[in-house]
Amino acid sequence: MMKTVALDDLRARIAVIEGGRNIAIRTVPLGAPLIDAVLPGGGLMGAAVHEIAGSAASGFAAMVLGRLKGPVLWCVDLYARSHLYGPGLAAFGIRPDQLIIVRCANRADMLWAMEEGLRTPALAGIVCEPGGAVDLTASRRLQLAAEIGGGVGLLLNRGSLKKAGQLAPNALASRWRVDNAPIVDEAGACGRSRWRVELERCRGAEAVGEWVVRWHEPDGREQEKYGKTGRLCVDDAPVD
Repeated sequence: MMKTVALDDLRARIAVIEGGRNIAIRTVPLGAPLIDAVLPGGGLMGAAVHEIAGSAASGFAAMVLGRLKGPVLWCVDLYARSHLYGPGLAAFGIRPDQLIIVRCANRADMLWAMEEGLRTPALAGIVCEPGGAVDLTASRRLQLAAEIGGGVGLLLNRGSLKKAGQLAPNALASRWRVDNAPIVDEAGACGRSRWRVELERCRGAEAVGEWVVRWHEPDGREQEKYGKTGRLCVDDAPVD
């Protein structure tokens, strides 16, 4: 009974969202020219699902979602010990009124919720954390749903695998691995937003690559030039 109520509630929310404008996304530039240059169209493809593995997968996903203008759906495990952190999401530009969180009781419900979200034209972004690899059949369903809805899907495997290349073959548009990298600022304090980003596969890309990046939150003067939201910067410093 509880499962039926939850699914009915999600259907009702999707029906309300579908009453809004259609959000067709071509590409989502990441804001780092060195990375965007290797991506088809200069950014993550819209109407597609992208896979992100690694310890910083959720942070990278939040950064992508923060660059979208419309509502986003984030599907999480109902029984997860850790939860989405509002101030952390806001630091990446995600507004509270932009985010819809669906707590799913099991993997099947989560993939169903993501597929329904991907089919919804008014959703700009859809995130799913199934806790493991998604097989070829399931990934094809998700990709086809994204092509119908036109939004950006992000499938996360946060810290669950040693190497993204160990994941099963799938039909998704790109495969990334994003791990935390140490950072020390001028005062000697450890920072929280430096990543090793590896693009392992991307449909239509001429090359793949690996970068060390950091999320830079602008000060007052930079806000006038770049806006209040931070930006992704490629870091030349080596990873320890």
